[in-house]
Amino acid sequence: MGKRLENQPWDKFSVGFGLSFLIASIFNGLLIIAKESYDPLKSWMKSLSGHHWITHGIFVIVLFIFLGYIFSRTDIDKKIDADKISFLVIVGTIMGGLIIVGFFFKHLFE
Repeated sequence: MGKRLENQPWDKFSVGFGLSFLIASIFNGLLIIAKESYDPLKSWMKSLSGHHWITHGIFVIVLFIFLGYIFSRTDIDKKIDADKISFLVIVGTIMGGLIIVGFFFKHLFE
């Protein structure tokens, strides 16, 4: 078996950006609900870049990079094991997906 890489510098980044991904995935789903439910928000987002989806993507990517950088500058890797971060990435993906699917699924029966 390979040697476990403990307390390596990349652990801070993998944990920090993994946690950031969890939050950005949930934010992505919630932003979809917000802009699809509130037309002034969608219009405002469209006015920023020409299309609401472009602005949406920029917001999510900027949040991901910002939070990842902030979390990576802390001792988050001492609180969350790097091995558990892949589980959190999966949870974020599932939660973000369920938020989106749940929102649009609800509209099938209206």
